[in-house]
Amino acid sequence: MTDYSFESYESFRPNMNREEVLEWFQRRLNRPPEAYDVYKVSKEFYQLGAYSRALLCLQQYITLPGAALPGRHLLGYCYLNLGETERALREFKKCVKEGYHEDWQLVVELTIEIEAKRREDENNH
Repeated sequence: MTDYSFESYESFRPNMNREEVLEWFQRRLNRPPEAYDVYKVSKEFYQLGAYSRALLCLQQYITLPGAALPGRHLLGYCYLNLGETERALREFKKCVKEGYHEDWQLVVELTIEIEAKRREDENNH
């Protein structure tokens, strides 16, 4: 198990591309990252409130072999915390479709919220 220092986290920029993200993990692990490695760091970024960094990790995580549904669930929450409600809704819908039924209520609430905002925007124009 690798322990990441604050300095390591600081070197992770939220504007890195896929190759740079995987290279960042490779340098710290001295091996290619596995899904668990990426999920662990994503979760730590999320808990620190570094949602854009967590989002970037999770976007890579869901493409890796061995990625699990909780990663997509956390990706939805990253979008939600970054104000990207429609993207969050898409991720939560995928979670429900893949069997993560705990997200049903959230899907309904977000759908209602998005529809209410849409109607408000129509009434203001």
